[in-house]
Amino acid sequence: MNDLSSKVFSDEKDLKPDSFIVKACELSDLFNVDNIHNGISLNQIKKKYDGVSALLSTLKTDAEKGISSSSIEIRKACFGNNNFKTLETRIFKEFVKECFGDITLVILIAFVILYLAFGIIKDPKNGWYEGVGILTIIFIIILATSIKNYLEYQKLKDFNNFSQTRKVTVIRDGKEISISSFDLVVGDIIKIKKTCALLVDALIISSEDLFTDEFDVCGEIEPNKKDAENFPFLLSGSKISGGKAVAVVLAVGTNSLLSRNIENIELSESEETQLNHKIENTVLPIAKLSLIIVIFTFLMLFGYQIYDIIKNGRKYDNLQGITKCFMISIACLITSIPETLPLILASSLAFSIDKMKNNNIKVKRLNTLENLSQVTTICTDKTEFLTKTDMKVVSMCIGKDNIFNNTDKNDIDQEVINYLGWHFCHNTTSDYELTDNEDFPTSSRIELSLLKLAKEWGFDYKNIRNKEKIIFQIPFNPNHKKMYTIVEESGTIYIFIKGASEYILDMCSKYVSKGGHTHELDAEEKVLIKTEVISKFAIETYRTLGFAYKKVNKRNTSKFFNTDGTPNIQALERKMILLGIFGIQDQIKPEISDTIKCCQNAGITIRIVTGEHPETAIAIAKQCNIIDKNYTCNNDDIVLTGEQFRNRVGKILSFRLLNEKKNVVQNFEVFKEIAIKLKVLARCTPEDKLLFVTGLNQLKEIVAVTGLDNSDISAFDEATVRLSTNYSNQITQSNSDIIISNGFDSITKSVLWSRNVYDFIGKIIQFHLTAVIVFLIINFVGVIFLKVSPITTIQMLWFSLILDILAPLALIDEFPKKCLLKSKPVNINDSLITQDIQKNIFGQVIYQLFWLFYILITIDKFIYDYNINSFNQKCHSEINNEDHVIEIENQICSQLPQVYKFTILFNAFIMMQIFNEISCREIISTEFNVFNNLSKKQIFIVLLEISFQICVVQFGGQLFQFSPLSIQQHFFCLCIGAGSLVFGIAFRLVPSSAIWFLNTKIEAGSKME
Repeated sequence: MNDLSSKVFSDEKDLKPDSFIVKACELSDLFNVDNIHNGISLNQIKKKYDGVSALLSTLKTDAEKGISSSSIEIRKACFGNNNFKTLETRIFKEFVKECFGDITLVILIAFVILYLAFGIIKDPKNGWYEGVGILTIIFIIILATSIKNYLEYQKLKDFNNFSQTRKVTVIRDGKEISISSFDLVVGDIIKIKKTCALLVDALIISSEDLFTDEFDVCGEIEPNKKDAENFPFLLSGSKISGGKAVAVVLAVGTNSLLSRNIENIELSESEETQLNHKIENTVLPIAKLSLIIVIFTFLMLFGYQIYDIIKNGRKYDNLQGITKCFMISIACLITSIPETLPLILASSLAFSIDKMKNNNIKVKRLNTLENLSQVTTICTDKTEFLTKTDMKVVSMCIGKDNIFNNTDKNDIDQEVINYLGWHFCHNTTSDYELTDNEDFPTSSRIELSLLKLAKEWGFDYKNIRNKEKIIFQIPFNPNHKKMYTIVEESGTIYIFIKGASEYILDMCSKYVSKGGHTHELDAEEKVLIKTEVISKFAIETYRTLGFAYKKVNKRNTSKFFNTDGTPNIQALERKMILLGIFGIQDQIKPEISDTIKCCQNAGITIRIVTGEHPETAIAIAKQCNIIDKNYTCNNDDIVLTGEQFRNRVGKILSFRLLNEKKNVVQNFEVFKEIAIKLKVLARCTPEDKLLFVTGLNQLKEIVAVTGLDNSDISAFDEATVRLSTNYSNQITQSNSDIIISNGFDSITKSVLWSRNVYDFIGKIIQFHLTAVIVFLIINFVGVIFLKVSPITTIQMLWFSLILDILAPLALIDEFPKKCLLKSKPVNINDSLITQDIQKNIFGQVIYQLFWLFYILITIDKFIYDYNINSFNQKCHSEINNEDHVIEIENQICSQLPQVYKFTILFNAFIMMQIFNEISCREIISTEFNVFNNLSKKQIFIVLLEISFQICVVQFGGQLFQFSPLSIQQHFFCLCIGAGSLVFGIAFRLVPSSAIWFLNTKIEAGSKME
């Protein structure tokens, strides 16, 4: 090992940002892939920076001692940190200030203050009540909104900071320590080993047999050999496939190559999603209609005031009245426009994501649930998603026809066992450690099953590997589906190759029998092995793996490499000897069939896209109910291999449209014919998977793709929703939208929660539109016939508090209903206001307006009942003339204050909205049980709203512009409110066809340009 070191910066206390003469952008440019391939980057290291040692000195670091901990903050300031983008830190008062940024609210406050001033001047003793009451409710709304938004922001921060912690070994202050990879800074000296996923760009200081997998970074299929002299650049996003190294970090965070290849976890409050766009386009016509009605309301109120000035000449009194006109109109506008819907959506998403954590489902981006609710196709692999992943070698065939349905080695020659044992230990890269007698894998579960078998046979893979006799190794690659290792064992050079069984079989010219004898292997015997061994293993859903070897003379090892040092694959694969075909069992999860059925009932097509043998894939698909159990392969396009699919569909064609890269399949018409039937794509490469997903996108399918390792990243780029598991590698998890823990069961639950978001938004829209329509109509009609607004400014604001704060709290705490999995995926082009919602709104509006108009027209009777009864006995005892009694009663009624007359109207209106919250729990008109799964929290909120309303009416007095009601009148209002719930349920029996306008589609402008 060649060690390079430099002198550490002598006095860390004097280190300042300007102490570094190199800039972050300059270091970032070194890792431009084109600059590396053209030799520009290496030339800059040697000439511009005078070599690695001088560069270390420039960065004030040391190869042996690392950086000083005291310099970390300075390095972050100069070169950035390795964290993903985060939301800007905000404090509570900023959210309060944000509320005051609403110009409509500010104007309202200004008019209220003006109104308050007029009131105090007119009546210093009592004139301040109404103005102070309005200001009080305004500040209650501001406080409640600020608290709600602040709590929402805290949830966003939690989601934004979500990332699985990854530990790396670094040298700091002369000591090796383990830190999170997100704490790395430029200048850190890191120790790299096999299977590491690089999250920074680094320059090699020293290395030992180092190879990297850069397939996901720059498309290199073969592993890349790295060293400090000629190939020193380690690219973020690549994986260490072999060897180890010491390197210096040169680019982190947004300056790294990874930031250009992986979408950062960025949850921005201003992010425009399709659902946000639909909500805005739903709100817009409501806002326009509200504005028109409010303008007419204002003009009528203003006209009445002008008429009163002209008629009576009370100019000063009417100044306060004109101010009140503005107040009422602005409050009416604030109340009627549902501008809080986007915030309510964010709350719903945050609630859903938080609850999904309880099922070990980790959602990394808020808009993921919106996308998942629209998914029409899921392309899934077998491992982790359909199977238990507890892989075990259960069958083997040594040589041509020696099949064993167990792993007993007693009937096999010891030399053959030695070859296989060395094969398992050397030609794998996985590790596992025993803790409490359980195995914890750090890599491939297939390789883990081989290592367990090796252990049963007496081979300690750690001791065998630690002899460091591996000369060369090519890790498994999903494109060629093979792994190669050249190793020296017991003084002999062996070439071990393992991989897809039919691929290994095709390269062999001989085989070894169980007795250890070598025999020629002809074409007929190969066909026999494929039909009698590989196919039978595959039908049993075993994953089949072939093992081959050959001995070579140590002097001839050079012929296995090209002149540039790259491996000569043809030479490696020539004249191989078949050791055996092994069947690895990966049992299907017992519940998977029902889970797949749920997804299919939800309108989602499930397709298996795997590298497995076709027979294995077919057997799995049958067990999962993806294809018919009686299916036989007959070239019907239901099952294809990657090669067959690729040959017919062609390749991917790329072009630019409006500065965006667009991929299409070459033979799209052929693809359309295939895609209608295709359920299983077997023996496919990452390119085949990408080609398939690209074609599905062209068909306007909304595609979700599952992924375990780097080979799935390319398909992720074209997928709408990207799913990984807890066992997926770091790069795959970083690229995914959702990390699940229990395969397809978790996917089904995720789909259910995603659809619940749309269901919740529908409930909110139904509730909000009902309340606003009734409010606008009753207020407008009241102004026309009574010449005053029956609902005062403070009552409007109180209603707004219930509408925007309390009601969403009652509806948001809803767990998804299983019936959501019986409907089709959400169509983003459909209106949010469905026919069922229209019908429910229509029924409630009719009911509520009937009672409110009834109260409005006969309000004197209500007032009479309450006030006359208290005097009735006295009147009849003192006055014998009945006509005189009636005259006194009418006189008392006519003298009652108007605010009292409208209190009962508003109280009934609010009670109907509170009970309508319960009715809105079901927006599907065929669902009648609105009490199903009603939570204690929801009951508490409803009771709290009723209690608040009664208390404010009884004790609000002049401050809140209410007058106390009798018990009988409160009971009457409660009955009207409860009646809205009963009527809403009964109205669901009315067929939609009976309501003519429900057949008219509402366009919400949902299509995004």
